Formats: sequence, C-alpha cells, structure tokens
Amino acid sequence: MKLPKNFGPGGFQGMLQQAQAAMARAQTLEQELSLERIQIDKGPVKAIFDGTGTMLGLKLDKSVVDPDDIEALEDLIIGAVRDGFSQATELRESKMKEIMPNVPGLDKIL
Repeated sequence: MKLPKNFGPGGFQGMLQQAQAAMARAQTLEQELSLERIQIDKGPVKAIFDGTGTMLGLKLDKSVVDPDDIEALEDLIIGAVRDGFSQATELRESKMKEIMPNVPGLDKIL
C-alpha cells in the first residue's frame, strides 16, 4: 500500500498533533454551535435557531392566522423550520471543516 506524501516519520508526528488539536476543538464545537443564532425571515413568519438546529423562537404575524386557511400557515412554518435547520447544518459542516486536520489523503478515505 502506497502511503500519502509526508506520511513519513516526521510527517506522522505532525499529523498526530493536528488530529489531537482537532479532537480538543471538536469537543467544544457543540457548545459553540449552541451559542450561534440563525435568524429566518419568511415575511409573516420569523424564527430563531441556534447552530445545532434547535428552534428557539417563532413569531407569526396576525395576518397569516386565518382559520379558513391553516394550510398556508403550515407551509410558512415548515419553510422556516426547513431553512433554519438547513442553515444550522451548513454552519456545523463549515465549522467541522475548519477543525479537521489537513491530513494528506484523508479526503480519499472519508
């Protein structure tokens, strides 16, 4: 099996240190994400999420509360939830890429 470049005796120690630093950072990531705030504005429906994807708040404009058209309100809420969760997922992935060690050949394994 051919090893990636820089995967020699000196390169391995550096990669191991990078991996250890990434593990330490990853342990605090969940707390960092919980402090992030993502604002979703769907016009009459506004929502706030944290970086983990948890909805923290929901505001509805009275104009969309129509007992004869509940489906429109449901669609607006679903859209806000979908967008909030999607943005939280993108944020998490972005932060994970920041902390992953730059190990040659790792992208081929993962």
